[in-house]
Amino acid sequence: MAIGQYRKVILVAAGLSLGVTLSSQKLLRAEEVNNPVVPPQPRTINLTQEQRFTIKENVKDLDVPKAPKDAPETIGDSVPANIVLHALPSEVGAKVSQVRSHMFFIKEDNHAIVLVSPNDRRVADVIR
Repeated sequence: MAIGQYRKVILVAAGLSLGVTLSSQKLLRAEEVNNPVVPPQPRTINLTQEQRFTIKENVKDLDVPKAPKDAPETIGDSVPANIVLHALPSEVGAKVSQVRSHMFFIKEDNHAIVLVSPNDRRVADVIR
C-alpha cells in the first residue's frame, strides 16, 4: 500500500472512531435526561449529637427483636410491613420531643437504630 493510501485509511478510521465516540456521548446524555439522578430524601428530623446519644443509651439495652440485615436504612426508604416497629421509651420522648411519635427498629447486623415516621413508615433517621 502506498503512503498516500495509508494516510487515507488512517484518516477514515480516525473519523469513524470520532463519530462513534460522539454518538455514544449523545446516547449517554440522552439517558441522563431520561433518567435524572434522584437526590436523597431530606431528613424529616434533625437531631443533635446529644439527642442521638440519649436515644442510643435508652434503646441499646432493650430486649426487642432485631430486624434482618436487609432492612432499609436509607433516609426516605419505605419500611416493609414485615419489619416490626417498636415505640421509643417514654424517657426518650421526654428528652427528645421531635421523636416522640416516631417508632424504631434495630438492625441485626450493625445494631443501627432506625427511626421511622409512623405516618408513612419511612426511614426518618439512622443512629449508628
